[in-house]
Amino acid sequence: MSQRKEMLMKNMEFVAYEGLNGKPGFQMTLHKSKEDRYYLYVACFRHNGFNIIDVTDPYHPTPSKWVEGPWVKEGIKDGQSLPKIQSGDGYLITAHGGTMDVLHGTPKGNTLPFWGGMMIWDIETDPMNPKLLGKFECKGMAGVHRFFYNGGRYVYCVGNKPGFLTFILRIIDIQDPTHPVEVGSWWADNQYRANKPGGGHVAFGSKEFLEMATVHAVTVKDHICYAAVANFGACQIDVSDPTNPQLIGYLPMNPPFGGGAAGMSIHTYMPLGDLPYAVVSTEGERPRYFSNENKDGLFKKLVTQPMNTIGIVETTDPTNPSLISIFPYPEVPVGYTHGKNFNIVDGVRVPFGPHNLFDAFGKDCYEPYKGLIYNCYFGAGLRVFDTTDPFIPKEIAYFMPPDPEVDLFNNEDGTLLPGSKVAITEDCLVDDRGFIYVDTFQDGLYIVKLKMEDSYENLCL
Repeated sequence: MSQRKEMLMKNMEFVAYEGLNGKPGFQMTLHKSKEDRYYLYVACFRHNGFNIIDVTDPYHPTPSKWVEGPWVKEGIKDGQSLPKIQSGDGYLITAHGGTMDVLHGTPKGNTLPFWGGMMIWDIETDPMNPKLLGKFECKGMAGVHRFFYNGGRYVYCVGNKPGFLTFILRIIDIQDPTHPVEVGSWWADNQYRANKPGGGHVAFGSKEFLEMATVHAVTVKDHICYAAVANFGACQIDVSDPTNPQLIGYLPMNPPFGGGAAGMSIHTYMPLGDLPYAVVSTEGERPRYFSNENKDGLFKKLVTQPMNTIGIVETTDPTNPSLISIFPYPEVPVGYTHGKNFNIVDGVRVPFGPHNLFDAFGKDCYEPYKGLIYNCYFGAGLRVFDTTDPFIPKEIAYFMPPDPEVDLFNNEDGTLLPGSKVAITEDCLVDDRGFIYVDTFQDGLYIVKLKMEDSYENLCL
């Protein structure tokens, strides 16, 4: 099929585009300076560094500035990536890992050294020139994957830790940012190596490994940590005493949702403002990485995949959260050139399903929850849902960027990404002025804005 070169939008207005120095972004964070200037920090797939953009005027963003991440050893190129980034109270927190080739690391088969952990930077003094203050190491296969931080004393870090399998929750005290220390941690029972026979060895890629609990994303509000724990559940953890986190309750999600060639079977779990509800998501399929061909190893021919979805959970009884609704399949717009649905393009399954939600709330430079949920739906673009009635979520708007012209990330032999080039959205962020920032897997940054009727805008106020 022909490449789609136009944007597809519903109830959206295009604002601006920025190329990110040819290093497409992943997670984003926003810092509002004391001079009321807005700075966007964009982490990156498969590169050790991040971009900074002054978006004080979103219609005319400044050219992005690339900040190279610290090397493992001075003058020696390393094999780590910097996929996730958060900020608050004048600090920037960056995630570092290295062996998750294919997705968040260096090219497949990477053998370069890497340092796993999180780094703390000062961005209050000079937002365009961050100063590294301190590091916290998370030794293990992939270092740090995600964390939650929007200011305050603690970073809620999702990372490796000796003695444990996969990612666990680690609570890091940054009162002294030059010497961060862990004060508490939480994990599911089957992540603790001592609970495993034979010393806790589990082969990477084995069935047991794929079915193991993994803390993925966390959000903290009012001393409750909402944790998405793959192969376990959507968890609410009491962190009022950060030295002794305690599980309150959880909702199993997979099966039936998530799994197969998808990403995390529970990706995000976060509260909806001050309401007794939370939103939960699984991570959509990334089968393009594995193709539809029979092959040996971890992933074989894809025949069928479990459903991936976004849902609303009622948390009135936090010891017994309940799934009360799921979101609709994204609308396939007129002008979409790749088929009848988003799952299969030219006979090849492509990345489709929910990915990053706008979950960075609690800062005055972000839009507070007022009934809208924003999600980058991989190949279906940015999707906006009305959840003012949590029992009946409705899609109200979307933005689909044009298809990329090149594969910026691929193996040298071109085998990593089979099939047609399809625009894939990754992360979204909404500021307090209503501007929406959307980055993509093979392209740059798009800035858009909702263009709704006055009656709906008044409804959300």
